Amino acid sequence: MGRSGVTRREFLATCGAATALALAASCQRSPKYQGRARHVIMISLDTTRRDHLGCYGNPWIRTPALDRLAAESILFTDYMAVAPTTLASHTALFTGTYPHTHGTPRNGFLINPRNVMLTELLGQSGFRTGAVIGSFALSSRFGFDAGFDDYDESYDLERKRDRVHQSQKIARSTTDVAISYLEGGLPKNLFFFVHYFDPHAPYFPRDDYVRDYLGDGSVARWLDETVGVSQQTEREMAARYAGEITYMDEHIGRLLAYLRRRGILDDSLLIVTSDHGENLWDHFRNWDHGNTVYQSTMDAVCMIRLPGGAGGGQMVGDGASSIDVLPTILQFLGLRVPPEVEGRSVDISGTNISAPPRARFGQATKPQEPVETDPRWHNIRKAACVRDGALKYIETPHEEHEELYDLSSDPQERENLLIDPSPKQEAAAARLRGRLRDWVDSAAPLSSEFVRKDRDDTIRRLESLGYLK
Repeated sequence: MGRSGVTRREFLATCGAATALALAASCQRSPKYQGRARHVIMISLDTTRRDHLGCYGNPWIRTPALDRLAAESILFTDYMAVAPTTLASHTALFTGTYPHTHGTPRNGFLINPRNVMLTELLGQSGFRTGAVIGSFALSSRFGFDAGFDDYDESYDLERKRDRVHQSQKIARSTTDVAISYLEGGLPKNLFFFVHYFDPHAPYFPRDDYVRDYLGDGSVARWLDETVGVSQQTEREMAARYAGEITYMDEHIGRLLAYLRRRGILDDSLLIVTSDHGENLWDHFRNWDHGNTVYQSTMDAVCMIRLPGGAGGGQMVGDGASSIDVLPTILQFLGLRVPPEVEGRSVDISGTNISAPPRARFGQATKPQEPVETDPRWHNIRKAACVRDGALKYIETPHEEHEELYDLSSDPQERENLLIDPSPKQEAAAARLRGRLRDWVDSAAPLSSEFVRKDRDDTIRRLESLGYLK
């Protein structure tokens, strides 16, 4: 439910979707904000690995639209998600707090209304807030629509396979709805959130995308070079995942072209980020995310284009986190950052941009059973990690297992240094173990529970997207 008090279903029942979106966009409240960007646009790339974009060095996956945007943007090359599933990660993005603070442990849970969302903060400053949602995982059923004036969550998946039941938009439809919304009239200040879900399993891009990647041998070469395996199953899955990313990029390109043509892009602060990556063949749980906190799922995309493309082309190699996005936006706009925010703002207005040094943390959201037994926090016995410089320590309490990696020499986390540690490595592990356990024990989540309304339908839809397993 948005600020109007009318649900999206009730609103669309009275008129066509495009008309409803146009009417909503044309409504303006009294402006208060007079900052450096007229609009804020956030594009979320669900389940998109950073190493699968050309702008991050991938040599064979075609992402021309995002690559061009990256050249005009500040590109964060060591950006880390704090949770490896959609709802927990997006809630962290919109609150600037870790999941064990905002209280949403995984998909299907309710977002506690005591959380202060980015939409609410911008709405209080005069922004109209609109969203085009690409997946049921961010349904208003879970409260992610808090602070949004307009919230399109229609789903029209064309291919129904592997038990998928109309739970997402494909990229073409996401862009079509986004452009229709903007065509309806632009308010003085707009926060616009567009969520693309295509790279999420099951991977079913158009067949020509898959054939292209299999036909030129690029998939096999990359698999051979990176992990030393190139079985036909791996090749096909890798090609499908890459095809989904290229298909998504194509339709993001249509949206960006529209924003350029209308002059909206140069009036906007534009953020493109992914909520998490995807574990493909990298580790023992293949083609999945949520169970682990390896780089394959915690590495994420982040680029920020300033109005007019100012400062474009800068690359920030300092460590940043998804909880830093909210305070960074607010600082750039000249708005107050709430004291409960745990992320740190990055000053993106200068020419020597750096992220504040500090330890960064992340925590898995799966498995569900029989791990969620600690009354303090659902995820407290799941895998968690701490990053301090190049060192990364992982502890998985429910498996009684710990790992230490030096990402400067082992970015794919192949060599667990704790198998045969040196005294220096043992000391480093002890130090990081203490920091991680202190962070885990600091959990003070707002209350949340698995959604009760339409519970059976929720479970069916989430299972169709590979969740609750």
